[in-house]
Amino acid sequence: MSVPFHVLGMGWALPETVIDNEFLHKEVGLKKGDDWVSSRLGIYERRSVLSRDYIVKTKNADPAQAIVHARARGETTVTLGVRAAQKALAQAGVGPRQIGMVVVNCDLPFDPVPNTASFIAKDLGVRSGPHIDMNSACSSFARHMQYLSDLRDEAWPEFVLTVQTSCYTTRTNYAADSIDGYIWGDGAAAQVCSLKHAGRLRVEPLFYASEPSGAADVYVDSTKHFWQDGRKIREFSIRKTVETFEAIAAAKKLYAEDVYTVTHQANKVMMDSILGHLHLPPERSIHNVEKQGNIAAAGMPSAVAQRLDSLHKGDKIVYAVLGAGLAWGGGLMEVL
Repeated sequence: MSVPFHVLGMGWALPETVIDNEFLHKEVGLKKGDDWVSSRLGIYERRSVLSRDYIVKTKNADPAQAIVHARARGETTVTLGVRAAQKALAQAGVGPRQIGMVVVNCDLPFDPVPNTASFIAKDLGVRSGPHIDMNSACSSFARHMQYLSDLRDEAWPEFVLTVQTSCYTTRTNYAADSIDGYIWGDGAAAQVCSLKHAGRLRVEPLFYASEPSGAADVYVDSTKHFWQDGRKIREFSIRKTVETFEAIAAAKKLYAEDVYTVTHQANKVMMDSILGHLHLPPERSIHNVEKQGNIAAAGMPSAVAQRLDSLHKGDKIVYAVLGAGLAWGGGLMEVL
Protein backbone atom coordinates (compact mmCIF):
# COMPACT_ATOMS: atom_id res chain seq x y z
CA MET A 1 0.00 0.00 0.00
CA SER A 2 1.38 3.41 -0.99
CA VAL A 3 2.27 5.76 1.87
CA PRO A 4 1.74 9.51 1.28
CA PHE A 5 4.59 11.94 1.94
CA HIS A 6 5.40 15.62 1.32
CA VAL A 7 7.18 17.75 -1.25
CA LEU A 8 8.73 20.76 0.49
CA GLY A 9 10.25 22.46 -2.53
CA MET A 10 10.27 22.22 -6.32
CA GLY A 11 12.64 23.62 -8.90
CA TRP A 12 13.37 23.55 -12.60
CA ALA A 13 16.10 24.64 -15.01
CA LEU A 14 16.29 25.28 -18.75
CA PRO A 15 19.37 25.83 -20.93
CA GLU A 16 20.19 29.14 -22.57
CA THR A 17 19.59 28.47 -26.28
CA VAL A 18 16.05 29.22 -27.48
CA ILE A 19 14.82 27.26 -30.51
CA ASP A 20 11.61 28.62 -31.96
CA ASN A 21 9.77 27.40 -35.04
CA GLU A 22 10.92 30.29 -37.20
CA PHE A 23 14.53 29.29 -36.52
CA LEU A 24 13.80 25.65 -37.34
CA HIS A 25 12.11 26.60 -40.62
CA LYS A 26 14.26 29.46 -41.91
CA GLU A 27 17.74 28.64 -40.59
CA VAL A 28 17.82 24.91 -39.90
CA GLY A 29 15.62 24.08 -42.90
CA LEU A 30 13.04 21.73 -41.40
CA LYS A 31 10.30 21.13 -43.97
CA LYS A 32 7.16 20.86 -41.83
CA GLY A 33 5.31 24.17 -41.87
CA ASP A 34 3.54 26.20 -39.21
CA ASP A 35 0.15 24.68 -39.99
CA TRP A 36 1.49 21.16 -39.48
CA VAL A 37 3.20 22.06 -36.21
CA SER A 38 0.08 23.81 -34.89
CA SER A 39 -2.28 20.98 -35.84
CA ARG A 40 -0.05 18.07 -34.78
CA LEU A 41 2.12 19.32 -31.91
CA GLY A 42 1.23 22.76 -30.58
CA ILE A 43 4.88 23.40 -29.66
CA TYR A 44 6.30 26.80 -30.57
CA GLU A 45 9.52 27.09 -28.57
CA ARG A 46 12.00 24.86 -26.80
CA ARG A 47 15.47 25.10 -25.19
CA SER A 48 18.71 23.31 -26.03
CA VAL A 49 22.19 22.80 -24.58
CA LEU A 50 23.40 23.12 -28.19
CA SER A 51 24.09 26.49 -29.76
CA ARG A 52 21.98 27.66 -32.68
CA ASP A 53 25.09 27.90 -34.88
CA TYR A 54 25.98 24.30 -34.12
CA ILE A 55 22.51 23.06 -35.05
CA VAL A 56 22.51 25.05 -38.30
CA LYS A 57 25.99 23.88 -39.36
CA THR A 58 25.83 20.22 -38.34
CA LYS A 59 22.11 19.32 -38.20
CA ASN A 60 23.41 17.28 -35.25
CA ALA A 61 24.45 14.47 -37.57
CA ASP A 62 26.80 13.05 -34.91
CA PRO A 63 25.31 12.84 -31.39
CA ALA A 64 28.72 12.06 -29.88
CA GLN A 65 30.04 15.42 -31.08
CA ALA A 66 26.90 17.11 -29.74
CA ILE A 67 27.83 15.96 -26.24
CA VAL A 68 31.36 17.33 -26.67
CA HIS A 69 29.89 20.64 -27.89
CA ALA A 70 27.39 20.94 -25.00
CA ARG A 71 30.04 20.11 -22.42
CA ALA A 72 32.33 22.81 -23.84
CA ARG A 73 29.46 25.31 -23.45
CA GLY A 74 29.05 24.33 -19.79
CA GLU A 75 25.50 23.00 -20.07
CA THR A 76 24.95 19.31 -19.38
CA THR A 77 22.43 17.00 -17.75
CA VAL A 78 24.37 17.47 -14.50
CA THR A 79 24.52 21.29 -14.57
CA LEU A 80 20.79 21.48 -15.35
CA GLY A 81 20.00 19.01 -12.58
CA VAL A 82 22.11 20.97 -10.10
CA ARG A 83 20.38 24.26 -10.98
CA ALA A 84 16.92 22.70 -10.61
CA ALA A 85 17.94 21.14 -7.28
CA GLN A 86 19.27 24.45 -5.95
CA LYS A 87 15.88 26.06 -6.61
CA ALA A 88 14.06 23.20 -4.90
CA LEU A 89 16.37 23.34 -1.87
CA ALA A 90 15.95 27.11 -1.57
CA GLN A 91 12.17 26.84 -1.72
CA ALA A 92 12.20 24.07 0.89
CA GLY A 93 14.60 25.92 3.18
CA VAL A 94 16.80 22.81 3.27
CA GLY A 95 20.59 22.76 2.88
CA PRO A 96 22.47 20.23 0.73
CA ARG A 97 24.08 18.66 3.78
CA GLN A 98 20.62 17.82 5.15
CA ILE A 99 19.85 15.62 2.13
CA GLY A 100 20.22 11.95 2.98
CA MET A 101 19.40 10.45 -0.42
CA VAL A 102 19.52 11.65 -4.02
CA VAL A 103 17.40 9.84 -6.63
CA VAL A 104 18.00 10.90 -10.24
CA ASN A 105 16.54 10.16 -13.63
CA CYS A 106 18.90 10.82 -16.54
CA ASP A 107 18.00 8.82 -19.65
CA LEU A 108 20.96 9.97 -21.72
CA PRO A 109 23.87 10.67 -19.37
CA PHE A 110 26.95 12.34 -20.83
CA ASP A 111 28.99 10.11 -18.49
CA PRO A 112 27.61 6.56 -18.06
CA VAL A 113 29.85 5.92 -15.02
CA PRO A 114 29.46 6.89 -12.25
CA ASN A 115 25.75 7.50 -11.96
CA THR A 116 24.34 10.99 -12.47
CA ALA A 117 23.15 11.08 -8.86
CA SER A 118 26.78 10.97 -7.71
CA PHE A 119 27.76 13.90 -9.91
CA ILE A 120 24.77 16.00 -8.81
CA ALA A 121 25.32 15.16 -5.13
CA LYS A 122 29.01 16.09 -5.44
CA ASP A 123 28.34 19.43 -7.12
CA LEU A 124 25.63 20.34 -4.59
CA GLY A 125 27.77 19.40 -1.59
CA VAL A 126 25.52 16.55 -0.44
CA ARG A 127 27.12 14.13 2.01
CA SER A 128 27.31 10.35 1.65
CA GLY A 129 24.12 8.37 1.24
CA PRO A 130 22.38 5.75 -0.89
CA HIS A 131 22.38 8.02 -3.96
CA ILE A 132 20.98 6.24 -7.00
CA ASP A 133 19.90 6.67 -10.59
CA MET A 134 16.39 5.40 -11.27
CA ASN A 135 15.58 5.80 -14.96
CA SER A 136 12.19 5.17 -16.46
CA ALA A 137 12.30 7.72 -19.28
CA CYS A 138 9.39 10.18 -19.33
CA SER A 139 7.51 8.36 -16.55
CA SER A 140 10.39 8.76 -14.07
CA PHE A 141 8.68 11.31 -11.82
CA ALA A 142 5.96 8.76 -11.09
CA ARG A 143 8.61 6.06 -10.57
CA HIS A 144 10.53 8.25 -8.11
CA MET A 145 7.38 9.06 -6.15
CA GLN A 146 6.34 5.40 -6.08
CA TYR A 147 9.80 4.33 -4.91
CA LEU A 148 9.72 6.75 -2.00
CA SER A 149 6.18 5.76 -1.10
CA ASP A 150 7.21 2.10 -0.97
CA LEU A 151 10.11 2.72 1.45
CA ARG A 152 9.77 1.52 5.01
CA ASP A 153 9.57 4.41 7.48
CA GLU A 154 12.99 3.59 8.92
CA ALA A 155 14.55 3.70 5.43
CA TRP A 156 13.55 7.33 4.92
CA PRO A 157 16.26 9.95 5.50
CA GLU A 158 14.99 13.23 6.90
CA PHE A 159 15.06 14.74 3.40
CA VAL A 160 15.30 13.16 -0.07
CA LEU A 161 16.16 15.00 -3.27
CA THR A 162 14.62 13.67 -6.48
CA VAL A 163 15.82 15.00 -9.84
CA GLN A 164 14.71 14.48 -13.45
CA THR A 165 17.13 15.79 -16.07
CA SER A 166 17.60 15.25 -19.80
CA CYS A 167 19.25 16.71 -22.89
CA TYR A 168 17.39 14.99 -25.71
CA THR A 169 18.41 17.61 -28.27
CA THR A 170 21.87 16.01 -28.26
CA ARG A 171 20.16 12.94 -29.72
CA THR A 172 17.81 14.80 -32.07
CA ASN A 173 18.18 14.60 -35.84
CA TYR A 174 17.80 18.08 -37.39
CA ALA A 175 17.85 16.91 -41.03
CA ALA A 176 15.28 18.60 -43.30
CA ASP A 177 12.62 15.90 -42.97
CA SER A 178 12.92 15.68 -39.16
CA ILE A 179 9.83 15.64 -36.98
CA ASP A 180 11.74 15.15 -33.72
CA GLY A 181 13.42 18.55 -34.16
CA TYR A 182 10.05 20.15 -33.44
CA ILE A 183 9.43 18.04 -30.35
CA TRP A 184 12.44 17.89 -28.08
CA GLY A 185 13.79 20.41 -25.62
CA ASP A 186 16.23 20.09 -22.73
CA GLY A 187 15.65 20.76 -19.05
CA ALA A 188 15.54 19.50 -15.50
CA ALA A 189 13.21 19.42 -12.50
CA ALA A 190 13.80 18.63 -8.84
CA GLN A 191 11.84 18.03 -5.65
CA VAL A 192 12.79 17.98 -1.96
CA CYS A 193 10.70 15.25 -0.30
CA SER A 194 10.14 14.20 3.30
CA LEU A 195 8.04 11.73 5.24
CA LYS A 196 8.61 13.59 8.52
CA HIS A 197 8.13 17.25 7.57
CA ALA A 198 5.09 18.90 6.01
CA GLY A 199 5.62 20.98 2.89
CA ARG A 200 4.02 22.56 -0.18
CA LEU A 201 2.38 19.37 -1.46
CA ARG A 202 1.12 16.08 -0.08
CA VAL A 203 1.85 13.32 -2.61
CA GLU A 204 0.01 10.03 -2.81
CA PRO A 205 1.36 7.78 -5.59
CA LEU A 206 -1.29 5.32 -6.75
CA PHE A 207 -0.15 3.51 -9.89
CA TYR A 208 3.05 2.47 -11.60
CA ALA A 209 3.45 -0.28 -14.20
CA SER A 210 5.22 -1.17 -17.44
CA GLU A 211 4.54 -3.23 -20.56
CA PRO A 212 7.81 -4.74 -21.83
CA SER A 213 6.26 -5.87 -25.13
CA GLY A 214 6.51 -2.20 -26.17
CA ALA A 215 10.16 -1.81 -25.22
CA ALA A 216 11.28 -1.36 -28.84
CA ASP A 217 8.65 1.26 -29.65
CA VAL A 218 10.77 4.10 -28.21
CA TYR A 219 14.53 3.84 -27.97
CA VAL A 220 17.87 5.58 -28.17
CA ASP A 221 20.93 3.37 -28.58
CA SER A 222 24.38 4.28 -27.26
CA THR A 223 25.51 6.35 -30.26
CA LYS A 224 22.60 7.34 -32.49
CA HIS A 225 19.49 9.53 -32.64
CA PHE A 226 16.19 9.19 -30.80
CA TRP A 227 13.64 6.97 -32.54
CA GLN A 228 10.00 6.12 -31.86
CA ASP A 229 6.99 4.56 -33.56
CA GLY A 230 5.14 7.86 -33.41
CA ARG A 231 1.66 6.67 -34.32
CA LYS A 232 1.76 3.71 -31.93
CA ILE A 233 3.14 5.78 -29.07
CA ARG A 234 0.56 8.52 -29.57
CA GLU A 235 -2.32 6.02 -29.44
CA PHE A 236 -0.85 4.21 -26.43
CA SER A 237 -0.18 7.46 -24.57
CA ILE A 238 -3.68 8.83 -24.99
CA ARG A 239 -5.35 5.53 -24.07
CA LYS A 240 -3.16 4.82 -21.05
CA THR A 241 -3.36 8.38 -19.71
CA VAL A 242 -7.15 8.31 -19.97
CA GLU A 243 -7.24 4.95 -18.17
CA THR A 244 -4.90 6.22 -15.44
CA PHE A 245 -6.92 9.37 -14.82
CA GLU A 246 -10.12 7.33 -14.67
CA ALA A 247 -8.59 4.84 -12.23
CA ILE A 248 -7.32 7.61 -9.93
CA ALA A 249 -10.67 9.43 -10.03
CA ALA A 250 -12.48 6.22 -9.11
CA ALA A 251 -10.04 5.30 -6.34
CA LYS A 252 -10.18 8.73 -4.72
CA LYS A 253 -13.81 9.59 -5.62
CA LEU A 254 -12.85 12.72 -7.57
CA TYR A 255 -14.82 14.77 -10.10
CA ALA A 256 -13.35 16.62 -13.07
CA GLU A 257 -14.41 20.06 -11.92
CA ASP A 258 -12.78 19.51 -8.50
CA VAL A 259 -9.19 18.85 -9.60
CA TYR A 260 -6.32 20.12 -11.68
CA THR A 261 -4.78 17.66 -14.12
CA VAL A 262 -1.24 17.35 -15.46
CA THR A 263 0.19 14.81 -17.89
CA HIS A 264 3.53 14.04 -19.48
CA GLN A 265 4.33 17.15 -21.52
CA ALA A 266 4.70 15.33 -24.86
CA ASN A 267 2.84 17.83 -27.01
CA LYS A 268 -0.10 20.17 -26.57
CA VAL A 269 -2.34 18.62 -29.22
CA MET A 270 -2.09 15.20 -27.56
CA MET A 271 -2.83 16.74 -24.18
CA ASP A 272 -5.90 18.51 -25.56
CA SER A 273 -7.10 15.19 -26.97
CA ILE A 274 -6.87 13.63 -23.51
CA LEU A 275 -8.86 16.52 -22.02
CA GLY A 276 -11.51 16.02 -24.70
CA HIS A 277 -11.80 12.28 -24.10
CA LEU A 278 -12.41 12.85 -20.40
CA HIS A 279 -14.38 16.11 -20.67
CA LEU A 280 -11.85 17.79 -18.40
CA PRO A 281 -11.92 21.60 -18.10
CA PRO A 282 -8.98 23.08 -20.08
CA GLU A 283 -8.58 25.92 -17.60
CA ARG A 284 -7.65 23.34 -14.94
CA SER A 285 -4.98 21.68 -17.07
CA ILE A 286 -1.38 22.42 -16.00
CA HIS A 287 1.06 22.59 -18.92
CA ASN A 288 4.20 24.24 -20.28
CA VAL A 289 5.03 22.20 -23.39
CA GLU A 290 4.20 25.04 -25.79
CA LYS A 291 7.23 27.02 -24.57
CA GLN A 292 9.57 24.25 -23.41
CA GLY A 293 8.98 21.39 -25.81
CA ASN A 294 9.10 17.83 -24.55
CA ILE A 295 11.76 17.77 -21.82
CA ALA A 296 11.07 14.13 -20.98
CA ALA A 297 10.66 13.25 -17.29
CA ALA A 298 11.26 16.87 -16.23
CA GLY A 299 8.27 18.20 -18.18
CA MET A 300 5.42 17.29 -15.85
CA PRO A 301 7.07 18.25 -12.53
CA SER A 302 8.44 21.47 -14.02
CA ALA A 303 4.91 22.41 -15.10
CA VAL A 304 3.66 21.89 -11.54
CA ALA A 305 6.61 23.80 -10.08
CA GLN A 306 5.95 26.77 -12.37
CA ARG A 307 2.24 26.81 -11.46
CA LEU A 308 2.51 26.08 -7.74
CA ASP A 309 2.49 29.65 -6.45
CA SER A 310 -0.85 30.34 -8.16
CA LEU A 311 -2.58 27.36 -6.52
CA HIS A 312 -4.39 27.45 -3.18
CA LYS A 313 -4.53 25.33 -0.07
CA GLY A 314 -6.72 22.30 -0.68
CA ASP A 315 -6.29 22.28 -4.48
CA LYS A 316 -5.82 18.76 -5.79
CA ILE A 317 -3.69 17.75 -8.78
CA VAL A 318 -4.08 14.41 -10.54
CA TYR A 319 -0.91 13.46 -12.42
CA ALA A 320 -0.33 10.79 -15.04
CA VAL A 321 2.88 10.24 -17.01
CA LEU A 322 4.15 7.78 -19.58
CA GLY A 323 7.53 6.84 -20.95
CA ALA A 324 9.65 4.38 -22.86
CA GLY A 325 9.57 0.86 -21.56
CA LEU A 326 6.62 1.24 -22.07
CA ALA A 327 5.88 2.51 -18.58
CA TRP A 328 3.24 4.69 -16.93
CA GLY A 329 2.23 5.92 -13.52
CA GLY A 330 0.13 8.44 -11.67
CA GLY A 331 -1.19 9.69 -8.41
CA LEU A 332 -2.66 12.57 -6.45
CA MET A 333 -1.07 15.73 -5.07
CA GLU A 334 -2.75 18.17 -2.69
CA VAL A 335 -1.58 21.73 -2.01
CA LEU A 336 -1.00 22.34 1.70
